[in-house]
Amino acid sequence: MATQTVSAQDILKQFERAGFVAGEPQPGRVEIRKIGCVAYLEKTGSGLVYSGPPYLVVHGLNCELEDRGFQKFWFAKAEGKRFPIRKVDLEVLHRFDEEVRYILGLTSLYNEGLGSTNARTVYDRLTGRPDR
Repeated sequence: MATQTVSAQDILKQFERAGFVAGEPQPGRVEIRKIGCVAYLEKTGSGLVYSGPPYLVVHGLNCELEDRGFQKFWFAKAEGKRFPIRKVDLEVLHRFDEEVRYILGLTSLYNEGLGSTNARTVYDRLTGRPDR
C-alpha cells in the first residue's frame, strides 16, 4: 500500500477552494485567513504544519484565546491588550480551527472538539503559592 504525499501548493489550493485567503508574510511561513480568523502554517519538506494557535482578529489585532480562570479574553500579545470574548467569537474560532485541521488532515482531540483549548492560561490564584 503506497502513501500519497501532498505538496504545500496542493494544500494551499484546497484552502483557497474552501474560501480561505492564503498569503506568505515571510519565506517558509503561510498565513491562512477566513471569517475574521488567522492561522500560521510552516512549510516543511512534507507539506504544511500548523504552527501555533489560531487567532481571532479584534480591532485589527491578531488575538489569541486566554483563560484567566474567571473569564476568557482575547489577548493581543504584541500590544498587551485584552478584550472580553463573546460566545459567537468562540464559535467562529472553533469552526475556523476545525476547517484548518480538516484540510491539513489532522486529528481533532476530544477537548479540541469541545473548543476548550486556550493559547494562554493565566490563573491569578497561582501567584504566591509555595510551589510557584
